[in-house]
Amino acid sequence: MSDDEKSRLGEFSARLKSDDIDVVCGALDDYQSAQADTRWGVDNPYWPLANEVRFAARDLLGQPPSGHSHASALTIMWHLAEEEDADLIADALEGAPDAGVREDALLAAGTALAEGEEPNRRLLELIGAMVLDEGLDVRDRRKAMHALDDLDLPEVEDLIVRLSESSELELQLHAAGCLATPLRLRIHRDRVRRLVKSWPEDAGWEAKHIREAIEGFHSTYWKDTELDDPVLRNAHDELRFPLSDEGCLQAFATLLRSEDPVAVGIALDQYESSKGLRRVLEDEERAEAYLPEVLARAREVLRRPMSPAEVSALNMIGAQHAEPGDADLLLDVLARPDSDAVRERAVWMAYGVLDEAEVKDERLVAALGDLILDPSVGFYFTKEKAIRVLADSLGADADGILLRALREGEPKVQAHASYFLVGTGGLDRHRAILEEVAESWDDQPPAHPWGEDPMKLIFGKPHSVHWEGHRLADPDLYRAHKRLRAPTVDKSYHQALRTLLESDDQAAVGIALDHWWSPDGAVKRGGEAAREPERALVLDRIREVLRQPPSPAELSREYGPEAKHLTALSALGVVAAEEPSLLAEVVEAAASDHVRERVLCAVEAVFKGAEEADPRLVEALGNVACDENLPLNDRVRALELLDESPGTNSVDALVRATRCPEVEVQAAAAWGLMWEEVVEDHRAMLEELSASWPVEDAPWEVTRVRDLLNAGKE
Repeated sequence: MSDDEKSRLGEFSARLKSDDIDVVCGALDDYQSAQADTRWGVDNPYWPLANEVRFAARDLLGQPPSGHSHASALTIMWHLAEEEDADLIADALEGAPDAGVREDALLAAGTALAEGEEPNRRLLELIGAMVLDEGLDVRDRRKAMHALDDLDLPEVEDLIVRLSESSELELQLHAAGCLATPLRLRIHRDRVRRLVKSWPEDAGWEAKHIREAIEGFHSTYWKDTELDDPVLRNAHDELRFPLSDEGCLQAFATLLRSEDPVAVGIALDQYESSKGLRRVLEDEERAEAYLPEVLARAREVLRRPMSPAEVSALNMIGAQHAEPGDADLLLDVLARPDSDAVRERAVWMAYGVLDEAEVKDERLVAALGDLILDPSVGFYFTKEKAIRVLADSLGADADGILLRALREGEPKVQAHASYFLVGTGGLDRHRAILEEVAESWDDQPPAHPWGEDPMKLIFGKPHSVHWEGHRLADPDLYRAHKRLRAPTVDKSYHQALRTLLESDDQAAVGIALDHWWSPDGAVKRGGEAAREPERALVLDRIREVLRQPPSPAELSREYGPEAKHLTALSALGVVAAEEPSLLAEVVEAAASDHVRERVLCAVEAVFKGAEEADPRLVEALGNVACDENLPLNDRVRALELLDESPGTNSVDALVRATRCPEVEVQAAAAWGLMWEEVVEDHRAMLEELSASWPVEDAPWEVTRVRDLLNAGKE
């Protein structure tokens, strides 16, 4: 344990022992908050002091409630209560001042009762009375039942049955849900069926799950099939709704050992599924004794030609139980004109065969390779899984098959083969063919295996920021772009960047600017130094782009006509603080209102980090403020920036703006002059302006300026 951890625990322990109840409650709340965070996979840092936390909670519960002391203590007891805490919790439950504390007490009660070998009779009876108390709110009665429903006690089962007889639908639903567990259904299935029939169709999600529970697990692959033989049909019913473990296992064996392939398939499905045999057994470990027989039966099914049960057999063996000796069985199955469901399960079983074998069976590898290229086989999930199985099992030894899939396969096959080739280091071994195939997709990857863009894996990231998916038509520009995406920086990288920047292609210039400014572009490849060689050229391009009209919408799928300006503005944001003259030029020569608005935001950011406003920026803002051809809100925004600018060199620009004819501009400029160091020099002019302004419907600055001028006279 580190010194920091010891210090933190020491401080926490001191809070738990404080004489101030609020301090103790705060510590308990911190423990609870940390415990709640464990659902995200993190440890509770206060867990070493769990005993101290429990003792502090007990101490609070033994005292009269103060503030939320009982609520904090009971929340802790929800996690840490022991059998001996039951009476304390019962006291708190009896004296609970409101529904919130009562709910906390019920949660804590559930924990304490579950901890005891024999449940505390007082607490059990107290909660049972709440369950049956029709004077309580339905929500409270339901929560009381929830505190007990996991206890395997006859009196609890009796409470659930009595609750199921309530006239309240919400209580019926909760009770039926408690009775619909596999073991309780052995006794109460008819009762639950009657309840379900009485409910409206729109009774909600709980009713839906209960309806599914009373239907039981039929099978995985035979849901629409009923067995013809009455003996087998009765065995299936007993398997779904057993009255005892012995009867359930006997029914399972009857199906498994029958000569009816559907019955065998159902038995295999029941054994393999987590919803099947094990779930309905009281002692699920008893099913383990049948595993050797189940696997032997599954392999026997696969030896029979075209057995209907083969999909269940393949699913049962799967990758988990497959052995190298199963290769011949799989080869027979893969050679048949079977359904995609059969093939897909066979491919997954092949994963286990290949993974377990020290020497991979070349026949099975070839069969999977043929499957990948078979036009009659569906891609999802069979071909997709076959590619994964070969790549994961063979690693680089799968190159031959995956390269064949690249050359001959459908586009989705190519995309998945590319993904796995790159994943096994194949980009270094087969870069030329990977790039050739990727180029044939025309910047539209046919699939994204596991959420990845295979083109980015092959060519590198990013394509760009604002031009994603656009393919440069000019071969030289396309090659330059491809070079930018490679992970290294050298002379060829800078030559490629200049080629794009110097072109007449708007998208090419935009892509280059994106690579220059984005942290995932030049900087990720070569640090800040990677930007310097093209810096002057980038500044020129920013000037040009922000004076031009928008780009054609079709050049950018996501950003449309704004792509060009957004790219240049992003690059401007990187250099704005160091290039005030460029920023000033763009402020005055912006191609659109949108560009101007974004550039003014850049000015604001620059001002926040400066000690003195650059005179060129001040002049540019003043020119915007006084330009009658620009939108009024941009002019006022420029004056607001002059007001906020660091230093005092904005005064002349503000005075100049007071001479504009618009009241809004005058008032904003005047407000910018209301500094203690400046206002007296311009009082006469400001008072003259103030007298000319309207009294009603005036900008807010008018009122503020008048108030300050009047205050100065007093």
